[in-house]
Amino acid sequence: MRDKSIELLQPLESLAENARPLEPSDEELVRSTFKKILEGGDTYSVAELENRFMQNAGAADRSVIDRIMNIAHYQKSKFEASNKFRVVSDGNECGCGSGH
Repeated sequence: MRDKSIELLQPLESLAENARPLEPSDEELVRSTFKKILEGGDTYSVAELENRFMQNAGAADRSVIDRIMNIAHYQKSKFEASNKFRVVSDGNECGCGSGH
């Protein structure tokens, strides 16, 4: 992840550390954060994020981290579904698919 994306995650890590259920305003912050990351051209692995939150949250309530990860997964799926025509490299240098 880019440095800017990592900076965007810091408030979410604070939410996870608070060990209190997320309020609607907290959930909106989570949604908008992941949306900003994706729209900024970055991507993330939900599994890697979960590990990061678990390591940094200490004795946080697992249900809060689970909710954050559910939102992250949903935002990523929603973003990918709306961007069906993204160019995906198959390792082919020219990207033309001919294998040359």
